[in-house]
Amino acid sequence: MRRILAVVALLLTSLLGLPATGGAEVAAEPLGSGAVLFNPLGPAGHCTAAFAAVDARGLGHLVTEASCANLTSADLYTTDSSGKNVLVGSVVSAGATYAVVRVRNTAAWELVPWIDTGTGRVVLTGSRETPAGGTVCLVDRPAAMSCGRVLLRDDPDGPAPGLTRTDLCASPESVAFITADQAQGVPVSASSWCTTIAGTSWFAPVNPILEHEQLSLLTG
Repeated sequence: MRRILAVVALLLTSLLGLPATGGAEVAAEPLGSGAVLFNPLGPAGHCTAAFAAVDARGLGHLVTEASCANLTSADLYTTDSSGKNVLVGSVVSAGATYAVVRVRNTAAWELVPWIDTGTGRVVLTGSRETPAGGTVCLVDRPAAMSCGRVLLRDDPDGPAPGLTRTDLCASPESVAFITADQAQGVPVSASSWCTTIAGTSWFAPVNPILEHEQLSLLTG
C-alpha cells in the first residue's frame, strides 16, 4: 500500500510541477558500499560501489570501481530485497581508477553510511588516511574482511598513478578498503586473485577522489 501511495505522490508531483522530495513517504531500501551495479541490457558484467557520498546540494552518489564506467549504459541497476532489478542512476564522472554514479531513483533507495564486512556493519565516520605501516582492511564479498598493512602510498610502480599498495589479497568481488571506521580507498587491482591474506593489492585513495569530484563522504 505504501508503494502505491508513493507512486500516486510522484505522479501528482510531476503533474503539478513540484520538486521531488526524495521520498520521505516511501519505504526506500538501503544503498551504499557493496551495492552491485549492472546494466541488464548491456554486456555481461557488473561493478561494485565502494562508498556513498553527497554533493553540495545533498544529492546522493556512489563512488565505485572504474569498471562501472564500462557497462555502456546510461542506466545502472541493482537488486532489491525482493530480487527485483531496480534503477539506481547513471555514471556522471569517471577517472582511470574510479567512477561516480549519481543516484537518481531516490524513491527506491536511501543512501546509508555503513559497510557490511561479512560479520557485521561498520558505520563510517570519516576518511582519515592511514600512513604507510598502518593497518588497513579489505572488505571482500566472498572472503568477508581481512586486514594487513599499508605498504606504500603514491606507489610509483603501481598500475596507475597515485595508488596505495597493500599486502592484502583482493578478488574481483572486492568492495572497499577501510581502517576501523575510516574509509581508505577504492580497490583497483591485485598481483593475483587469491583467497588468503598474503598478496599485493592497490587502492585509489578516496580523499583525492572526493576532492576532485566535489563530494563529501556520507558518514554516520
